[in-house]
Amino acid sequence: MFQVSSLWAVDLLDLRVFPLFDKSSVVFEGVIVSNSYKPEGTGLRAKISGLRSKWLNSGKVTVESGDQKIAVAIKDGEFSGIIQVASLASFSISVSHDSKNLYSENFSFPTNADFIIVSDIDDTILITEVTNRLKMAYNSMFKDVDERKAVGGTPDFYREIGEGSTGMGKPHFVYLSSSPAFLSRSLKKFLIRNKFPPGTLVLKKSLTSGDHDHHKTGWLKRILEKYNKKPMLLFGDSGEKDPFIYRSFVENKEDASQVKGIIIHEVTARNEKIESLREFRNFLLEKFKVPLIYWNKIDDLKKGMREDGLLK
Repeated sequence: MFQVSSLWAVDLLDLRVFPLFDKSSVVFEGVIVSNSYKPEGTGLRAKISGLRSKWLNSGKVTVESGDQKIAVAIKDGEFSGIIQVASLASFSISVSHDSKNLYSENFSFPTNADFIIVSDIDDTILITEVTNRLKMAYNSMFKDVDERKAVGGTPDFYREIGEGSTGMGKPHFVYLSSSPAFLSRSLKKFLIRNKFPPGTLVLKKSLTSGDHDHHKTGWLKRILEKYNKKPMLLFGDSGEKDPFIYRSFVENKEDASQVKGIIIHEVTARNEKIESLREFRNFLLEKFKVPLIYWNKIDDLKKGMREDGLLK
């Protein structure tokens, strides 16, 4: 469970951590700001504070895990590094600035992974209504995280996959979203409250730091580089551009077989969207042997994954 410090002028908006399975180490990346007020970290006041904060442009933070402690430089509101941990199965990371603890989080990763699941969040596992901009803004900014609901069946199904009981092997989850970094604590609380499998949360630095396509495409490539020998299973929704981004990712890979499949939650119910998904599925199967499964009910998803050999 993550913990949030009291009020500081400097605050850590986001901390993402990637396990390095062959080294018992993790890569960490953080987004840090000044003039921030975050008494709880997940309420409306905290979100507005994060939205209005300015990047901390220089200085250093201290990152600790167990008896390991390193100092890393801040540049344009970001810092990164690698730190050794006692065990990937259970460790904590703390971040301090000027001897003040900004943030602490406990992590639990698989000690190894057979494949990587990259999952979108909004309308893939969290009901957001991205097809309606006003509702999306209200749900993201004004609705309390404890009131937000998971897409039906996804917490249980993700746990089944995470436990390795589906016949696919043991995964590491990467939750990849175009939500801005100031929503990190709120989204992490949602994942924990709904008992989604532990994983790495990757968000955009800010609302204006690149568009949705480039953010997701860039991170898919980076994740592939980090875990090059491990196949990927991609989860998204039809509300925005996930089908196009995932299809393009497969088309531009030298070895398309590294993508086990693409899973799309169909949220629009529009005939033209469903027809487009059907065409994408036929194209990806025929040319690359990569299944694309679109679904509305979780039982239909499981059925489709069994028919395509992804589930046993």
